[in-house]
Amino acid sequence: MHDRLAFLSLRLSLFAALGLSAIACGSTVENGGSGGSAGAGGDPSSSSSSTGSSQGGSSAGCVGGMPILLADGTDSGYVRCDDGTIHRAAAVACDPAIEAPACEGTEEYKQCTTDADCTAQPHGKCIHREVEFESPGPSCGCVYSCANDAECGEGSVCVCPGVVNNGVAWSHCSAVAKCTTDADCPSGECGITSFNDGCFQQIGLACRADTDACRLDADCMAGFSCATLPYSTVGMPGTFNCETQNCAIGRPLLVAGAARTAPASARVDWILAEITPDTASLEPSIRSALADAWTEIAALEHASVASFARFTLQLMALGAPPELLFAAQQAAADEVEHARVGYALASRYADRPIGPSKLDLAGVPLDTDLRVVLASLIEEACVGETIGAAEALSLAGIVRDPVLREVHARIAEDEQRHAELAWRTLRFLLAGADEDTRRFARAAFDRAIEAASADPSIRRAVVAEDVGLLSSKQIGALRRQALRDVVRPCADALLAPPGAPVALADLNA
Repeated sequence: MHDRLAFLSLRLSLFAALGLSAIACGSTVENGGSGGSAGAGGDPSSSSSSTGSSQGGSSAGCVGGMPILLADGTDSGYVRCDDGTIHRAAAVACDPAIEAPACEGTEEYKQCTTDADCTAQPHGKCIHREVEFESPGPSCGCVYSCANDAECGEGSVCVCPGVVNNGVAWSHCSAVAKCTTDADCPSGECGITSFNDGCFQQIGLACRADTDACRLDADCMAGFSCATLPYSTVGMPGTFNCETQNCAIGRPLLVAGAARTAPASARVDWILAEITPDTASLEPSIRSALADAWTEIAALEHASVASFARFTLQLMALGAPPELLFAAQQAAADEVEHARVGYALASRYADRPIGPSKLDLAGVPLDTDLRVVLASLIEEACVGETIGAAEALSLAGIVRDPVLREVHARIAEDEQRHAELAWRTLRFLLAGADEDTRRFARAAFDRAIEAASADPSIRRAVVAEDVGLLSSKQIGALRRQALRDVVRPCADALLAPPGAPVALADLNA
């Protein structure tokens, strides 16, 4: 489901935190093609012959420019500059027709059976889909188009087919829109990019500025493209950055191998008032499923505060430097906010207050033995938080509600920072370690990766990708990709004997 550059940005951030070279963590890319294979950050042909100047965007702005016409010959409202970049001069209505095969009714997996089942957004159509997300057979699913910006909601615009790669053959709402037309921008350019982040086609609009990291794909190093995304691992979201394919829930409080959480209770002090997702357009079954899912997520995030508290004490017992202790305390504060966001979403979807009750800490161990700490760090953090960041990044790219997009992007950013902390801590604990200890760490990675490779035991009655309700098979596929492309190569590089070569085969999988 991903190609050879999937999850590269997440991997880059982790080996940078470890102080490892790009080759050590398996990031060498043999071709010089653009990371956004269907991107619109600039002329794609220019990136294949350049390693990138990495000196920021051009201040020249749009030179020349020709209107982009739709399939019927009418003006799309977009203009293509001579350098290949595209900006939105005016908002133009789109034809919302969806040309796709209808659900046959014989598919094994069915989110819908007729168009009448697809009412979450305008212009719903129940279509037949071939194998996706490594599912074992064809399925039926709802897809939606748009006729104008109003149908996409605040923070998104309707993009007609033929302007950029929509990821589909019909009109589609952008992932994020920081501007709607050129008139919104001091530079006079409301730029649009379409970029495949390794999971999905991300369409974004933002005002171009001289302070952007890039204007063209050629401004970026090989394997990266100039794009604007709802999240960014390299710069400020809503600006133009050199991005690579990258598919983004946290550190559980494990007791005897099981996650310990607090039961839910009716309380309002854990609900953030500013979290107001769309609920009116959702079917009751989807709202109920979202309420259940976010109650579970919030409870896990709430328990993560205790997990980081235990982790901080273990760090102190093992003589950790102050920067690791500070980062652990900051991570615990992040988890408080994640829990508040989760309980707010659960409460909105359930239409009743939901918060945590008392967390039972009976039997929660505080073991400071080096090998015990190593094993839990590898399982809960180096593996668990890394794939949590990958899941959140992925969800930020597929949900339609701007509130949910922002939530997942925020969680992805924090979880990536937590994963970096985990890997830095592992480097500290292994500094000067003997071969027996390093062998123990390798075995711990093997066990943790094997356990995390299985599909999670989620049996949802409702699967709705556009609100983040993925099936166990979908989540399992994302996790296996993150394990293969991020966790395993970085673990191999960190634990390899000095001077030993590191295999790069994972990039060619």
